[in-house]
Amino acid sequence: LLLKFPKMGQCALAALATAAYALDNGVGLVPPLGYNTWNDLSCAGMSEEAVLSAAEALRSTGLQQRGYVYVNLDDCWQDPAGRDESGRLRADPKKFPSGMHNLSSFLHQRGFKFGLYTDRGRKTCAGREGSEGFEALDAQTFADWGVDYVKEDNCHSSSGPNDKTQLFKQFALFRDALNKTGRPMIFSVCGGGDQLPFSNLSYYATDERGGTSLANLWRISSDVTGSWTLRFSYEVDAGLGQFAGPGGFNDPDMLLGSSLGAARRLEPHQSRTQFSLWAMLMAPMLLGADVRRLTAFDLETYTNEKVLQVSQDPLATQGSLLSSEGATSVWGRELLNGAWAVLFLNQGWLWTRKVMCSQSCWSKMSFRRNSTLHVEDLWSLTIPDEILAGEELSLEVEAGRSRMLRLSPRTAIVI
Repeated sequence: LLLKFPKMGQCALAALATAAYALDNGVGLVPPLGYNTWNDLSCAGMSEEAVLSAAEALRSTGLQQRGYVYVNLDDCWQDPAGRDESGRLRADPKKFPSGMHNLSSFLHQRGFKFGLYTDRGRKTCAGREGSEGFEALDAQTFADWGVDYVKEDNCHSSSGPNDKTQLFKQFALFRDALNKTGRPMIFSVCGGGDQLPFSNLSYYATDERGGTSLANLWRISSDVTGSWTLRFSYEVDAGLGQFAGPGGFNDPDMLLGSSLGAARRLEPHQSRTQFSLWAMLMAPMLLGADVRRLTAFDLETYTNEKVLQVSQDPLATQGSLLSSEGATSVWGRELLNGAWAVLFLNQGWLWTRKVMCSQSCWSKMSFRRNSTLHVEDLWSLTIPDEILAGEELSLEVEAGRSRMLRLSPRTAIVI
């Protein structure tokens, strides 16, 4: 990775080493970075050729070097004719003629990690083979194929998508089956399947059967399909930081780019705001954009090293809402060595607004009042280099956009 982090003291290293937040599978200590096929290819565009083309785009654009190493196949990779004679899952022979094992090996040889999708029901959301009743066999099949990341969806359950007794039981079956294979694999639980838009799935974090005891990632809202569902997802996630930590993350869904050609997309300023917010919320950074045709704007967004440092900060503390007034809000995330990332958001549609961090906002950060702070604008806009903690801090933010700062105690700046 090209990311450069501040130096850690011995106390910080010891604390991170001894913390036990999530599954004992040794993976996913910071949010995964990568690409997922669903918002780009959906089912219609799914193929071996498209996946390899996307991986090559990640390499050639420098995204892989920035840490985007997961290449995750969502629904519709499976053979529509069903399982083979031994009951194993198999790839669609027309769309993936080389098979999953060969595709996985090819990606590993080029420095990527490989992810696959399944469902806790008998069928996936697109009607392909699910894993109900085949948990142990499917987990071992994935291990044999060299899978590094498994997403399990929530469609076609016999008792519906919100039967908590059944869903936690079935997801736990797959969790245990994956761990028994002996291969470390990120386990991502997606409760969004078969849900209506704007469904609050925060119980995946708050229920004692969910969260870090269940998975490395757990969806807390239904799919992000546009600006309104985007806002709903981050507002649900705002109050769930206490349930996340190294190895276990709230998942407000994938990133939507602005480039034309993808099945789903946002406007450019919306995609950049989502990227900044997802870094604040310690969310997985899985690109749902057409990475083969990224605009210069989107590429600049996704390769911003300073924002990626926030996303991947090893303290692994999720950000939260510090203050809000009308259509404006201020978000903060504590980082290593006493620094904070602070995001100023204007959710309005029409006007530029002044977004202010007032005394109540400052009081939720750990700075000593009147201490001198180094200020860095993470999107390279001009502001003062230093500020005193507690003094009024306000920024002009255009409608639907955000600005993102890093505030560091002057004594903590590492050269």
